[in-house]
Amino acid sequence: MPPPPPWAAVVPVKGGPLAKSRLGLPRAVRSALADAFARDTVEALLGGRPGMPVLVVTSAAEVAAWAASAGCRVVADPGEGLDAAVASGVVAAGALGAGRVAVILGDHPALRPAEVVTALDAVADLPRTVVPDAEGSGTAMLTLPAGAPVRTAFGPGSARAHEALGHVLRTPRAPGLRLDVDDARSLAGALRLGVGRHTADVLGRATLPGVQATIHQAPSGDEDGSALLDDGLEVTVPAGAAAASGLRHLR
Repeated sequence: MPPPPPWAAVVPVKGGPLAKSRLGLPRAVRSALADAFARDTVEALLGGRPGMPVLVVTSAAEVAAWAASAGCRVVADPGEGLDAAVASGVVAAGALGAGRVAVILGDHPALRPAEVVTALDAVADLPRTVVPDAEGSGTAMLTLPAGAPVRTAFGPGSARAHEALGHVLRTPRAPGLRLDVDDARSLAGALRLGVGRHTADVLGRATLPGVQATIHQAPSGDEDGSALLDDGLEVTVPAGAAAASGLRHLR
């Protein structure tokens, strides 16, 4: 019998038409992006620690379908809010025999597998940690023992709230992990870092009204290009995207 996994990852994914409303985009685009963000988050976790169980907590049938297809364990969301969804995932991870759980929300499209390793190694010496988001107020990753009572405080100001619950603050060098995408500015930041293939695919097919930019370096062949948004941020233009997508509207 193989030894129990030392780590498991829990990823709550709400899904549905109301996801990522702060992006200010048409509902269909927002829904597609939210789904792509979650897929890229999960794909990075699966690639970062091969063999680590990844549990996706959701009530959305379409999310459950792709999560199961990717090799994740699907946990039913009890529908009582984010903290309850996290608790369900942590309990399920404990039932698998995991010793530690890393909770990461499904909105990190720039997360890379190497960052998963970096982050887990950075918190390995402590039972309970919180990794803040790039702004310092939210929670990018929360770790806790799988068998302990689950108390979390996701929501505005969650990083400080989790510290108050006994989680030690850690800030590993993992920019893709610490950048959760909720609005246009954080999406631009994720593009600067480079998003995963699912998000790049959605952006490559979407028309984004109200987004204006100037091509800084045109994509060529398999090489990505870049563009400058009106607020001065430089973002990546995926190879081929400017010719085959809503990015063709860039000026």
